[in-house]
Amino acid sequence: MKWLDAHCHVGKGLMNGIDVQELLDGMDRANISKAVIVPWDQAIAVDNSVGNSFTLALTKQYPDRFDAFCVVNPWYGSKALDELDRAAAAGMKGLKLHPVYQGYQLTDPFILPVIERAISYRMPVYVATGTPVSSLPMQLSHVADLFPEGKFIQGHFGFPDFWIDAVPSVLKSPNIYIDTAYNMISSIEDAVKLFGAERVIFSSDAPYLSMEHEMSKFMSLELTEDERRLIGFDNMNALLEGVYI
Repeated sequence: MKWLDAHCHVGKGLMNGIDVQELLDGMDRANISKAVIVPWDQAIAVDNSVGNSFTLALTKQYPDRFDAFCVVNPWYGSKALDELDRAAAAGMKGLKLHPVYQGYQLTDPFILPVIERAISYRMPVYVATGTPVSSLPMQLSHVADLFPEGKFIQGHFGFPDFWIDAVPSVLKSPNIYIDTAYNMISSIEDAVKLFGAERVIFSSDAPYLSMEHEMSKFMSLELTEDERRLIGFDNMNALLEGVYI
């Protein structure tokens, strides 16, 4: 089977650092065919255009190995929308928001135009969740309910601080998916039972986590082969193509 990692970082930042060859080597060791990449921490928070140009160039250099989500900080207002337009026109496949790095709460009204613009391009919106007070599962549920036509990925499934709210938020909002990074095997298996493999996506959050270890965890889940294929490839691939399952 082919495996697709839904969320990796690439580039040298203050809190993480991995160059493209290191990432490719890790993908090969973990038997991952393709990865969705986002840039390093400063680029997520401030240097959006620089980071987007960097990851976009990698998707052109390695089209069979990488797709990219763009990053824009909603604090930039119209400049953020312009950068999102540029990223979409260039072929970037989704939007990542990081309320903690970018300095807002997920329910702040000024982020809504950015989300609305991304959804107009059929971009899925990835949000790192689980860190109070900025980015909580129920905050994401509120936003997802405002845009029922959109698709949202609840990054880290509420880990570490608000995992209790993660399941109710997904049950409440049918357009939220979760990813597997950081979470225990039992939590992921319970999620599959509660709302189906169709709404679970494999990711490693490399280099913060080991790609090989996250893949080993994924392969140890008690799943059917159909469920494993959905989580490990089909769900995220459909989101990238804008053809929603």
